[in-house]
Amino acid sequence: LEEIPALPISTLEYLSLYNNKISTINDGAFETLVNLKELYFLYSNKISTINDGAFEALVNLKKLYLCNNELEEIPALPISTLEYLSFGNNKISTINDGAFEALVNLKELYLYNNELEEIPALPISTLENLNLHSNKISTINDGAFEALVNLKTLHLWGNPFKCDCA
Repeated sequence: LEEIPALPISTLEYLSLYNNKISTINDGAFETLVNLKELYFLYSNKISTINDGAFEALVNLKKLYLCNNELEEIPALPISTLEYLSFGNNKISTINDGAFEALVNLKELYLYNNELEEIPALPISTLENLNLHSNKISTINDGAFEALVNLKTLHLWGNPFKCDCA
């Protein structure tokens, strides 16, 4: 598949179409899938663009897998029900302003193996698991984890940290 097919199945809760050649997620791509809880099909495609409004209809989505794609930035995600989000193995160097603002229930965030040079501002007080391993992070800014009051697991290995302990 090279594009997301029209799926007028309003009762669908789990969608898996991974390992295809989908490169763009257009506005309204999921408008009929209002009961979808897990969107796994975006794993291992060639997605480089997510248009604004692509996920707006997914008001019940809990898990979103966007790993192993060609994404360079994270757009704003208006999915307040999301609990699990994976952007691992992409080319992400930029996280757009407000990308995580609506994610008030997010517990797990995977940004491993990307091009991030600093720890992004994450105003997600519900976050419990954060995976940033194998990026290009060299320093940790003061207050980087300040808002993460429920953080239990943090993966930072595989980053080129520089110690300024003098």
